[in-house]
Amino acid sequence: MEFCSPLIDVTDARVTYQGLRALDDVTLSLHAGEHLALRGGNGAGKSTLLRLLRGEQWPDQDSRCRIVWHTAGGPETSPLAGRGMVSLIAPAQQERILLQGWDITGEDLVFGGISEAVYVLRHAEGEDKARIHELAAQLDAEPLLSRRVPELSQGELRRLLVARGLIRNPRALLLDEVTDGLDADSRLRLLAMLEKASVLSTLVISTHRPETLPDWMHREICMEHGRIVSDRALPGKPVAHLAVSSNCGMDLTPQLSGVKHGEGARIEIVNATVYLSGTPVLHDINWTIEPGQNWAVLGDNGAGKSTLMRLVAGDEFAAAGGSVRRWLPRQGGEQVKLECIRKGIRLVSDLQQATYTYDITGEELVFSGFDNSVGVYRAIASDELDEAHYCMRLLGVEHLARRSIRRCSTGEMRRLLLARALIGSPDLLLLDEPCSGLDPAARDHVLELVDALMDQGVQIVLVSHRREDLIPTITHLLRLDHGRVTWNGPCPEDLLS
Repeated sequence: MEFCSPLIDVTDARVTYQGLRALDDVTLSLHAGEHLALRGGNGAGKSTLLRLLRGEQWPDQDSRCRIVWHTAGGPETSPLAGRGMVSLIAPAQQERILLQGWDITGEDLVFGGISEAVYVLRHAEGEDKARIHELAAQLDAEPLLSRRVPELSQGELRRLLVARGLIRNPRALLLDEVTDGLDADSRLRLLAMLEKASVLSTLVISTHRPETLPDWMHREICMEHGRIVSDRALPGKPVAHLAVSSNCGMDLTPQLSGVKHGEGARIEIVNATVYLSGTPVLHDINWTIEPGQNWAVLGDNGAGKSTLMRLVAGDEFAAAGGSVRRWLPRQGGEQVKLECIRKGIRLVSDLQQATYTYDITGEELVFSGFDNSVGVYRAIASDELDEAHYCMRLLGVEHLARRSIRRCSTGEMRRLLLARALIGSPDLLLLDEPCSGLDPAARDHVLELVDALMDQGVQIVLVSHRREDLIPTITHLLRLDHGRVTWNGPCPEDLLS
């Protein structure tokens, strides 16, 4: 199949962050109707390239780079032309919504895409309202328009962001890791929506999970260390095991002698109901974690898994009639003070990553785990610095010690937060979708590390919607469905076989 109408031409693109080359002499052309899969490990340069195509990222000043956007009025070289004809859906966009706590309807969220407004100051009316509902109907997302954003699952919010990206009729829609973090049903719904969107715009989809790519993509580009290492036409669905190496520099056989653990935490939740924005998200939860137990918490997007983890960590509270008690031996026994709870229970989650906005180095981020603070507010002792670097080595991120976390990829930031969670020997680790945003090599390493930590007595609760992310050292299983417990007990042997 030939694609004749050019959309974007990039020649010799080079982008450097703080002395690190994010893109290195990248040249590519994108044509109308040519749906493109963009693959590569964490830090390969995929997100930087998408921002460049959009006009949000500009190349190095000494670069020979030339970018041409072929608008309806003819070729343009201004980045404003790129922003006018290209929409980008990226993790940072969803993170901003979570950070700012947008309590608006789905209709308002989509309406804001017309002007790309950060805040929506009025409701859609007349032709705008009709256009929103027409587009949502085309994408099978109309029931989401009346829902409020805080009530939406991750998958539902992602589908509305796609509608928001399409509301301006862009010539190209760029989707950065758009299926990551979604359960199987949500992923299928989103991909079905994207197939309908593919007749409205040219799609570029980045991913490090090739098995999630739809079979109607036309072309695949693989990136490594900021360079394009392969560019090929796709006769069908991309193969799942194309060799693309990760640049994380991990040791896949970590030595864990430096990670201490306590006697084991005990958490007792009784009749806990949790409301978010006036809507019950968890219903009458009864759950006890005993010392030595390692739990998996399963459920689809919107089941209430993340809210439950925030309840255990002390970031959410049970409504009247419910209670949460926490016995944390390394903190001195039963604790009710939030300061002690946060030192004894460490939570790693998408929301934590979205709301950690301080401009500090990777080393400072990991060190902040000693006090479980957001930012660093005291001097770093030499023995604490040694422990921070040890935990960074375990996660393969010691090379990020001096880099600003704002210059880290999604996967690099996730591994830094995992290293931060290990600092100071907490009583309990809550890992909410710890593999979200990680490429295959990083994902395998993290799961291997979690397995080894459990085997050595570190107590962990692992949250996932993917059975393949569960590991043999899991002893117990809690399953949630629409905020209610449907299984609570020892893990069935066939689940981990």
